[in-house]
Amino acid sequence: MKACVLFETGPPENLKVVEIKDPPPPGPEEVLIEVKASAIDGHDLVERDGTMTRGGSAIALANAREHEVRENGSWVRRRCLILGHEVAGIVRAVGPGVTRHRVGDRVAPSGGSHCGVCDNCQTGLAVRCSDSVPMVSEGYAELCLAPERSVMRIPDGVGFAEASIVRCAIGTPLRGIYLEGKEPKSHDNILVLGAGGGLGIHSLQLAALTGGRVIASTTTESKVPILRQYGADDVICSPDGRFHEQVMELTDGHGADYVIDTVGGSTFNAGGFRALAYYGRYVFVGQINNEYARFPVPWLFWREAVLTGCTGGMYADTLRSLRLMEAGRIEAVISERFPIEDTPKMHRLLQDRQIVGRSVISFE
Repeated sequence: MKACVLFETGPPENLKVVEIKDPPPPGPEEVLIEVKASAIDGHDLVERDGTMTRGGSAIALANAREHEVRENGSWVRRRCLILGHEVAGIVRAVGPGVTRHRVGDRVAPSGGSHCGVCDNCQTGLAVRCSDSVPMVSEGYAELCLAPERSVMRIPDGVGFAEASIVRCAIGTPLRGIYLEGKEPKSHDNILVLGAGGGLGIHSLQLAALTGGRVIASTTTESKVPILRQYGADDVICSPDGRFHEQVMELTDGHGADYVIDTVGGSTFNAGGFRALAYYGRYVFVGQINNEYARFPVPWLFWREAVLTGCTGGMYADTLRSLRLMEAGRIEAVISERFPIEDTPKMHRLLQDRQIVGRSVISFE
């Protein structure tokens, strides 16, 4: 099968489209998926370039495994990584013990890697599930294996490309915004940082559903009218990444009651933290650089503000996101659909902030 693989971390050009052997038959409680769409997100970029590390080693290399790759007409075992966790496709085979899916089902990531029955799941701590399974991975390929618990059926009327991004690009900010019932209210100022990206543009739409005043921040001038189209009442374009003074001006010195940060340390330090209002809530839903967030602790407790974060969308978040999409209340924003051969090029464009929403590898 055709796949886009990474032999070592580095620039987009390190991604290589090669032929590798098909996966083995699915094991217990696994399904084999014929991939129809696989989206690229910021997490893929920081894995690919080595920004994300664990124990001093790039996570991408730590997660690499051996595949049989065709080179010069022969099959050679090489250690490499296949990125891609935003995957949608058709179940082509099921392993022993699979009960939720059948051959022919259209599926996409569910966020349901937790078991739902252990003590942690039963007490609201599903992110610490004692029997979780790996999420879908290796989507930059024509076929991939996945635990059946990690995928769900795609509703009729939702395309593969749109379904591939629901769990991460929509379910994640939805979880962050509504975490612990602390969602914004209609009188709140809501600031979305990195608003033109995949998480950001869907965060805008979700924030607009609350009825609050939505302020978008971007570093790219060409994205300004698009952000207004998707729910921003005001847009701050700051090429140097500094924006808190404009937020204060727009809010008459009040600041943002709710900040949704899809970028991480760099936007937090550049103005996100200083734009936060008294009793404000700052939610991290993404980290696409290696800059740590820094702040003076007294500034936090003087304002009695809250800093928090969220994991990716879980099953309930994905299901709610799909229902919002079916009802026409939110749109999956996909600006580019491209063949797998263009994956390095699309990584470069996303890295250079030239992509609005998501770009998706299409195998259809």
